[in-house]
Order: sequence, then C-alpha cells, then structure tokens
Amino acid sequence: MTMAEKEKSGAMDNKMLKDVLGRQVVQTVARSKRPHDSPHARTGKVVPPEKCFFCPGNEHMTPPEISRIEHEGKWVIRCFPNKFPAFSPDSKKAYGRHEVIVETPDHAKTLSELSLDNLCDYLAMIRARIEDAKKDPRLAYTCVFKNEGKDAGASLEHSHTQLVAMDFVPKYITQIGKKSAAILAMPQKQAKNVFYKNEGFAALCPKGSRFLHEMWIIPNFSAHSLDALDGNQMRLLASALKSSLFALDAATGYRAYNIVFHSSPHNQADFPFHVQILPRIANWAGFEFGTEIAMSSAAPRDSAKLLSGFLAEKQG
Repeated sequence: MTMAEKEKSGAMDNKMLKDVLGRQVVQTVARSKRPHDSPHARTGKVVPPEKCFFCPGNEHMTPPEISRIEHEGKWVIRCFPNKFPAFSPDSKKAYGRHEVIVETPDHAKTLSELSLDNLCDYLAMIRARIEDAKKDPRLAYTCVFKNEGKDAGASLEHSHTQLVAMDFVPKYITQIGKKSAAILAMPQKQAKNVFYKNEGFAALCPKGSRFLHEMWIIPNFSAHSLDALDGNQMRLLASALKSSLFALDAATGYRAYNIVFHSSPHNQADFPFHVQILPRIANWAGFEFGTEIAMSSAAPRDSAKLLSGFLAEKQG
C-alpha cells in the first residue's frame, strides 16, 4: 500500500496506545467511517410503570427496604437487597452483600435528567451504604456500579444502581491502587482531553480510552473513597456527573453506558477515588476477547472537543 493509499484508507491514523493502567488499545479512527445498518434513536421504555418493579406503588414487588430518602412524604431514593444476589450473607463461598439503589421514582428519566439535588441524594445514599458495609469486619471491598441500558447489561429499564460488597479485594482494584499518583495527575498531564472542570473535579476522555467517548471524573484533591467526601465535595461531584452524562447523552442519543465508582478497599487510605463512565456504543467482539486489546474508533481529544461543545451549547 502506497502512502497515498494509506492516507485515503485512514491507516495513517492508526496508533497502538496504553492507558494509565498499561492496558493496550489500538486507536483506529478510520473504523468510525464503517457503514452501519441504521442510525440510533432514543428508545422509550417498553415496560409500563404499572408493571415496573421499581416504580412507586410497586414497592411490594421488591425485597424489603434497607433504606430510603424521602421528600414531602414520598420516596426519592430507595435501597433494598438484590432479589438475585451474586454475593449474600448466607453464602459460604461468595459471602457479601448485593444491593439495589433506585435513584428516582420517575420511570422515564435517566441519570442525566435528574436535578442536582436528586443527584446529591443519590450520592448520599451510596455513601451511606458503603459506610454500612464497612461495619462488617468480614467485608473487604465494595463495588458500586450502574448499568444503563440493555447493551450495558441492565436487566430492568428503570434507572438503578447496584452495590456489591465482598470479603476479598479483586486484583484489578489492587492494580488501580498502585497507580494512585498517575491517575490523580491525569487532568494536568492530559489537559487537552479535559472537557469539564469545577472547583473539585475534572472530567476527561483518557489517553488510551477503551470505549468511544470514555470518561473519567477525577478529584483535584486527595480522596480515597466516596464516603470520605464532605458535603461540598459531594455536590461538586454531583455537578460533574450531571454535566458529563448530559454531554454523553447529547452526543450519543442516550446510548447505553456503565458507571463505576472506584473507591478504596475497606480500611485502606492510599487509593485514587474516581468515577469511570464507559459508553457501550460499540460491542467488544472477537478481536478484543482474543487479544485483550481494545479497539477505539476515536481519538480521546476529539471526543473531548465534541463533549465540551454540547456543554457550551447548554450554557449558551
């Protein structure tokens, strides 16, 4: 292939990269030009509210509540055990907890459409459940994650988050802990990939992104866990989360994504608390599973420009 042919095909744009954890990514911008069957449009909820397990009036359809936050006598956040737990107090080989947090009574809304106050309540519930898990001396780590949309693994449409506490620390979390300084330095070292900032947090599309429009929200202060944040820091995180998800939903048409709140193992203070938002626009396929190398069809800097453009339009 000649140089001209390479430029025409887009092969000149291909790069082998590594993310901050050393995971390999092949950045192949030309693949974004591949034909697709049809454009994506936002889809409505299939299950009506009256049949939804998580809607008001159907509280009897879930396990008994662990906790709730109310306003004017009505719940705005509910937490209860997962009806089909991966970890449970009764298990001898998978001891732990598996809880569900329903962040809104509104069946139609997604996280980006909630008010800032609602998001603050949501984060407060997560913090309270992490604090409660730490009271059990057998539990070593709590994973908090959200699957938004079927392509991200959500089995129910109504917006919800899950918390899994376990009696061991996953190897992946140990690897993250070893990269504390590097992760906290990302907003400074990758400044051109930052698309949002406030007084406490920066949101960026990291170098070596494994997913199209992948986002990390990183504090500009030392924090090892979400439950270590004070009230003002929690509100700043809520604002960063709302802005990031607004930009993502605007850019993708409300496509599926995963959120992971990366907090430290219990009783560990040296860890880089951060939030990862992983859009599921393109599915991993044979190459990824066969090589453990991710393919990305956009440069993080270009994603950051796109996302910051949507935020600028909103502010304008």
